[in-house]
Amino acid sequence: MMMPELPEDLLEEILCRVPATSLKRLRCTCKLWNRLFNDKRFARKHFRKAPRQSLILMLKNLGFSSMSFNLHRVSPIEIIGELNLIDPHSSSYLFKIYQSYHSSDGLLLCVCVDNKMDDTRLVVWNPCTGQTKWIQQINRYMPSYTFAIGSYQDNKSGNKSYKILSRRSYGEPEFEIYEIDSNSWRILDVNVDCNVMYIGNVTLKGKTYWFARDEKDLRVYWTTAPLFLICFDYTTERFERLCLPYPYPYHGYRNKSLSVVREEKLSVLLQRTITSKTEIWVTNKIGETKVLSWIKVLTVDLKPELRVGIKFLLDEEKKFLVCIQNNGYKSQTIVCIFGEDKKVREVAFGDEFKPFLLNYVPSLTQIQQGDD
Repeated sequence: MMMPELPEDLLEEILCRVPATSLKRLRCTCKLWNRLFNDKRFARKHFRKAPRQSLILMLKNLGFSSMSFNLHRVSPIEIIGELNLIDPHSSSYLFKIYQSYHSSDGLLLCVCVDNKMDDTRLVVWNPCTGQTKWIQQINRYMPSYTFAIGSYQDNKSGNKSYKILSRRSYGEPEFEIYEIDSNSWRILDVNVDCNVMYIGNVTLKGKTYWFARDEKDLRVYWTTAPLFLICFDYTTERFERLCLPYPYPYHGYRNKSLSVVREEKLSVLLQRTITSKTEIWVTNKIGETKVLSWIKVLTVDLKPELRVGIKFLLDEEKKFLVCIQNNGYKSQTIVCIFGEDKKVREVAFGDEFKPFLLNYVPSLTQIQQGDD
């Protein structure tokens, strides 16, 4: 039987089990397949049933580079593709991405600027489908804001919807929230009784996580207040405290970084000030139980010059760790790979790359457009 002769419901059952990246190449096969690709109901079904094929992305000035890692090659990192964000009003103009945030559902939130830093735009982008939603800016100099994007279940429609949390670094109000479905910003009436480190957040299963401590005055250099995690729930629009593997003071750490493993678990990199030994801890699967537990999965010895401001990704299946950092005095981005053999493989990239790694899982998730 030829594929076009299959009943539509059977064809849909087959295609919803095809990975998003492969389905993207098949969309031009016929009108029916292309229609399914743009159907929100099919996109939700595909998200539930399709196998996940993750891509490791590194941020560049004008987009992302997709990378493959092979510890047995002479050069362990190979760039295999590019994802660029194009101005919808000019197919030849690429925006410079100043900041990027991940929703964990295949959507990226990007803060884009022009070369003169006088035109700033906020955009929600699905790199797999190419769909974008450009959001009215709330301040002309948006780089002074930090953002996060997460999801919640809409009680009326039963569908997953998305919100953007914005924190202004000065003045009041401190928090604002944007609902993508309604195209509207509003002040968020929420009290945060701790000092949240808003740079370097991660989002997992709709909630966003940060490091935090109890002191509210960032100017205090030394403190005995323990470091912990805080998460924001986009359904209740409230913050919640979570524990770390051990409660050392904030300034007891030389390095601390958050990451996500397989869109199921949180991972944390912790290096105490008194040692070069760096521990990688992973939680149980988020959402399966109410109690958060941690397991140490790896200990590595970081070089002295790679010890501040590190971002990382952990591959539990292939058992390797990737760390990335900007080597400021050489204007380079340094990527270090740690394998099971304990050897360190180091690759330097030019200044067009930024010290930001993302384990991106392509999806057909649709972005509600509404009335711009």
